[in-house]
Amino acid sequence: MARETFEMIDLIKLYEHCWAQRAQSQIAESLGIDRKTIQEYVAPAQAAVDSG
Repeated sequence: MARETFEMIDLIKLYEHCWAQRAQSQIAESLGIDRKTIQEYVAPAQAAVDSG
């Protein structure tokens, strides 16, 4: 499996979608990113929000 690379703008778009409370499947379709990859990036941010 090839490792995906992202530019900062891609991560910003991903987090904007998350902030808008879109489902991971919607984000994946919109940005062309695998749902597992989305979860990898969203989980730490969500944990920080939940703990703070």
